[in-house]
Amino acid sequence: MQPRAIVAAVGLALTANMAQANELERNIERRASEPRGPAANKPAPTGDAVKLPALTVTASPQRRYPELIEPNRTGSYLGLTPFETPATVDVITREEIEKRGLRDLVEVFNSAPGVITSTNPGEFGAASMRGFAGASAYLLDGVRVVAAQQLLRNFDSYNFQRVEILKGPASVLHGNGALAGAINIVTRKPRLGANHFDALLSYGSFNSYRVGASFNQPIAKNAAVQASLSHAESDGYVDDTHSRKTGLTTGVLFEPTDRLSLSANFYYFKDNYSTAYWGTPLIPRSLARNPTSIVSAPGDLVVDEAIRDQNYNVTDGVTEAETSWFRTNAAYKLTDEWTLRNQFSIIDSDRLWDEAYFYTFNRGTGLIDRGTSVITYDHRFLSERFMTVYDGQIGEFRNRFAAGFEYTKTDFGSKRWFGTTTSVDPFNPDRGILLSDDPNNFGSRQLYKSKVDTRAVFLEEAFNLTPGWLLVGGLRYASIGLDRQIDDQVSGTTTRFGQDYESLSWRIGTVYDIFPTTALFAQYSNATRPVSSLLLSSLSSASFDLSTGYTIEVGVKSSFWDNRVTATASVYQIELNDILTRDPNNPRLTVQGGSQRTRGAELAITVALTDRWEISANGAILKAEFTELTDAAGHDLSGNRPPNVPNHTLNLFTSYRTPTIPLTIGGNLRYVGGFYTDTANTIEADAWTLLGAYVAYDLFGGTLTLRGRNLTDELYAYWSSYGDTQLFLGAPRNFTLTYRIDF
Repeated sequence: MQPRAIVAAVGLALTANMAQANELERNIERRASEPRGPAANKPAPTGDAVKLPALTVTASPQRRYPELIEPNRTGSYLGLTPFETPATVDVITREEIEKRGLRDLVEVFNSAPGVITSTNPGEFGAASMRGFAGASAYLLDGVRVVAAQQLLRNFDSYNFQRVEILKGPASVLHGNGALAGAINIVTRKPRLGANHFDALLSYGSFNSYRVGASFNQPIAKNAAVQASLSHAESDGYVDDTHSRKTGLTTGVLFEPTDRLSLSANFYYFKDNYSTAYWGTPLIPRSLARNPTSIVSAPGDLVVDEAIRDQNYNVTDGVTEAETSWFRTNAAYKLTDEWTLRNQFSIIDSDRLWDEAYFYTFNRGTGLIDRGTSVITYDHRFLSERFMTVYDGQIGEFRNRFAAGFEYTKTDFGSKRWFGTTTSVDPFNPDRGILLSDDPNNFGSRQLYKSKVDTRAVFLEEAFNLTPGWLLVGGLRYASIGLDRQIDDQVSGTTTRFGQDYESLSWRIGTVYDIFPTTALFAQYSNATRPVSSLLLSSLSSASFDLSTGYTIEVGVKSSFWDNRVTATASVYQIELNDILTRDPNNPRLTVQGGSQRTRGAELAITVALTDRWEISANGAILKAEFTELTDAAGHDLSGNRPPNVPNHTLNLFTSYRTPTIPLTIGGNLRYVGGFYTDTANTIEADAWTLLGAYVAYDLFGGTLTLRGRNLTDELYAYWSSYGDTQLFLGAPRNFTLTYRIDF
């Protein structure tokens, strides 16, 4: 994915548009899909009706770009479509989730351009994108949770309608910390007037199975209910790593009048990972039985394929989480132009983490040393958002405007014990048990209590200078109050502290239609971010100001060739300032003043070569670096790449429907460039490529699909965590057989 290829693709889009059908037909298509200019809101002329000559338009049988013209809530409060949003918005639809066989949120996230996602059991779904790992905002149905990394789990994709990913700083919409972007997970919703039922049953490698059932049922002309239930279990591709998870999403919709819409939703998610996989430690090449070269590290440390399946967790280890979520939505249309909206949410989440999770090779003993933890989370979250939305005219120009306020309250309690347990042989680990009820096994024992209250006001404006030229702006001010208490059970001391933060974010952007189905866009936006998790902050880290970042992005979005091709391309720069670093004159002292920058380009394109053959590809290239950073030894790390940030990614999907029998065949390729595990850039994981394929056959009113993943059985490392020399290895070759039915 070189820049010249992106430029060529953009040039192809422009050329194809110039050669398309005549201007009249294109304008009719455009007005039919999404009104954009003043003509959409002008009242009809009064007086005698004028009879117009009949006009026949033959519509294209292919509508290949719904992801560009369907409104979304991730990129705007105004319901702007991705085509109208002056930023990159990637939408993974329900159809794509099913076609590509994306089983959970990690696989869904990874299918988007430039996104790499962790399966770390402590922070499932933590994404690296646009050069920043773990700097994204996570939303469920548009609701942002403070410190979502403490809450996010790898939910089954069956419960969700789509995933929307807004790239770049999103604090102006979704609050503090949204630097790399915002990921909105959208559940299935009730629909009026539609009876629907679907189900799936799947079984595959590692004794894995998934089941799911979903229905939508109108209960009156103006009311409907919906529910989706999923359950999955697996023995895992590492020894003794059984897991199970259950998801339930429900909703009711009631529209008593044309102007009033009321809805309520309840979600429940639970997962349990018995003796979870926390990664594989590097060991010396001289000790390895089957050394590989997929990681380069000082001291000739390697990934040994002979321990690919080894589990170093204690035999009674457990990680489990349970989350309940209740939300309501109300929308009242005061007039044809003014609408009032209110959204209220309550979240209750509990989590237990009893594990030996940290592994490092000890050259003195030749064993793997293990760190242990007992962690509980008691997480309560409340959110109230009210806004008024205007969609009307200012003179001859269409104007859309939103203003509102938001209040969130978080109560968080956590037991945090850390210690060590017995060391084990790399090849024959006697894993033992944790003895979590014995405090003497944990040298650090603390209890955390955290409260975060946030009050915010926001504005958003979308103004049409012409039917095809849109200006978009936004402003958000937030006041954040933090109260913390840390009870040290070893020393018997209690530390109480608090901090108040102020966050001001804004963006300005424009979208200009150079053709009816091709638009150029540009934006500037900024964001704020705490230097560490607010809920887990220490006395020293809480005293620092918020870090600030910004992005500049320009790009093009287009649909052409009779709507058979959809393409989005962009180039951008993101910079984050005032990150934590060490004082160059006194490296023992931590200060603010470091900085980090990413410059990159992304491309996503879908091509329907024929009515039966479709190809989709997306890719990203970037250069991410610390522009100012000093480590604890006083070394200047400027120019180094941040950990878990690959500089190239590529996804390729293709499917072909045979003309004579109800059979579909398809395949996919995923390429991820190498990355470093440490800020010093001394340990590097190699690039990797995965190949997959599937065959699907329509049977008994449903579809039976056999799918293979990692068909070349590549050994690869995809994330580092809990130490520079401990990496997560991906699953070996595996297969699933799935039957899905809709009626």
